[in-house]
Amino acid sequence: MPIIGLNGLLILIPAALYLSAKAQAGEFDTSFYVVQGLELLAGATNLFLMGLNIRDGRQMSRPHKSR
Repeated sequence: MPIIGLNGLLILIPAALYLSAKAQAGEFDTSFYVVQGLELLAGATNLFLMGLNIRDGRQMSRPHKSR
């Protein structure tokens, strides 16, 4: 979870603000697309990590069978 939070704070939010400023200025240059690719990769990483977290949480809450 800390990685998910740091990813959002250090990559996703600054990238969104940068892309918003570039788009409002109409500057769709190489740096815009590089940052957008980085943002998509970071977002996909967050989704993957959240999926793993959900899976682990479900396994932990599953009742254990006693032998």
